[in-house]
Amino acid sequence: MTSTDSQPFLSVKDLKVHFSTEDGTVKAVDGLSFDLARGRTLGIVGESGSGKSVTNLTILGLHNPDTTTIEGSIDLDGDELNGASDRTLEKLRGNKMAMIFQDALASLSPYHTIGTQIGEVYRKHTGASKKAARERAIEMLRRVGIPQPDRRVDNYPHEFSGGMRQRAMIAMALVCDPKLLIADEPTTALDV
Repeated sequence: MTSTDSQPFLSVKDLKVHFSTEDGTVKAVDGLSFDLARGRTLGIVGESGSGKSVTNLTILGLHNPDTTTIEGSIDLDGDELNGASDRTLEKLRGNKMAMIFQDALASLSPYHTIGTQIGEVYRKHTGASKKAARERAIEMLRRVGIPQPDRRVDNYPHEFSGGMRQRAMIAMALVCDPKLLIADEPTTALDV
């Protein structure tokens, strides 16, 4: 099922995200609802600790089910994400929906080159060859303003500045042209 122009592309209804801790239950999100139309932008604003990042991670299905209770509905283009299988979410993440994480250093693997990490996402969702994925990674690095992308594609995250790592994260999120792009403070480390 796909949405029509009258239906929201993303619809979150009465979302509750609670974490079990040694000190009791933490109600990180408690009754959030919003709709997002296809092709539109929505900004979620709140103070630190108000649940913005938790909401983003919940939409992507990135919480530990052993310590997290999620209630409510998360409908993406006719597909219910709350309770969806890991396999379903893996097919959607990076492809139909993607996220630019706020801490690129913590989000990128120090063991793999930037190009390998961008290319892995592309290969997983398109079935592209290693060569085609490398070419796409270079193209994406060029699009986000990385100088000498054909050379820098072989660098590791520690060889990039903070702003360059953040741009690499943006390239990774955009590599498969997702329909939903979640940006969790994406400009924090970027220079002017």
